[in-house]
Amino acid sequence: MPPDQYKGPDEDGAANGHGTEIEPASTDGNGNGYRTFSGSGFGTLMMQLSLGPKETPPVASTRAYLRNGLPSLYQDGDFGMRFIGSLEELLDPIVAILDALPSHFDPNFAPPDILNLLAAWLGVDLDETQDIKHQREMVRRAAELGRRRGTVRGLELALKLHFPYLPLRVEDNGGVIWHGKPAKEGNATSDFVVYCDKPVDADLQASVARIIEQYKPVQATYRLRVKAAKKKVES
Repeated sequence: MPPDQYKGPDEDGAANGHGTEIEPASTDGNGNGYRTFSGSGFGTLMMQLSLGPKETPPVASTRAYLRNGLPSLYQDGDFGMRFIGSLEELLDPIVAILDALPSHFDPNFAPPDILNLLAAWLGVDLDETQDIKHQREMVRRAAELGRRRGTVRGLELALKLHFPYLPLRVEDNGGVIWHGKPAKEGNATSDFVVYCDKPVDADLQASVARIIEQYKPVQATYRLRVKAAKKKVES
């Protein structure tokens, strides 16, 4: 609320008739106003007084980056300065992109087309049906996903990123096979089971299986077990 909107019973100070002391408004050095309430019953309460919305940052042409670079001979002419000033205003959108280029390629702020470009650079397949925040999370964690590829943690992370709304879990038996000592019949093998604790349709099951094939170890086998839907009881 604006600083002049609150009017306490005793603006100068001390008590308001209920044992509550109201200190005068103060600032934190940055122009942000604060009012502090203290007294029995609720301890100390500090409220920040809003000073309204922040002003829009100036455009690049206000810096006169082209006009200031002209030789002094041309800066004396009014027509030339106005002409170069109009060119600066024309280039404002381009200069604004260049000024914010680091944020332009940040997965947290990148436009959708740049986000797709980042995903292609990092070798990440984005699902366009997902919400944009999940696509940003995929690009943001692409390095971690690549580092853990072929491990249980990597598979769990891939399933979580591709299907954040599905309750998927991976059970690995920990079996290991190496050359020179082949596994005997009945011994543990390098396979694992992926459980989905929610009934899903066949198309979604195929999508889950495709992601498992993409991120699992090459030699490992797996089973995908999906919870069956409840059968309707005929009356």
